[in-house]
Amino acid sequence: MSSIEELQKTIADLKTKLDNERRRAQELAGSAKRQPIAQMSAEVVDSNPYSRLMALKRMGIVDNYEKIRDFSIAVVGVGGVGSVTAEMLTRCGIGKLILFDYDKVELANMNRLFYQPHQAGLSKVEAAERTL
Repeated sequence: MSSIEELQKTIADLKTKLDNERRRAQELAGSAKRQPIAQMSAEVVDSNPYSRLMALKRMGIVDNYEKIRDFSIAVVGVGGVGSVTAEMLTRCGIGKLILFDYDKVELANMNRLFYQPHQAGLSKVEAAERTL
């Protein structure tokens, strides 16, 4: 009987350690946010992630790339397609991104390469917000 009690205690200890590791990983992910870019510029520098997209303006493909900041887009479903869509819109500098999904991140979602194992159990919207 004591071996069952020992196993139960070991399981409880492991669950506590896992919860602590998840919290620590979430805190680290939340602290790594980049400051918003004040002005989109065509200058190619490391601190300007939009400079290569601004080349579209220089080539005459778009008139005013900066206008992308004025747009709001809703993504319904942050799964395989929605997570990639949200990531690309974020990389392009969309002004406001609204995410809808009532599902939680599961280990089965890892094949989508957007979510990370420490995010299992979080809502997909919360995990996506931290990642983006």
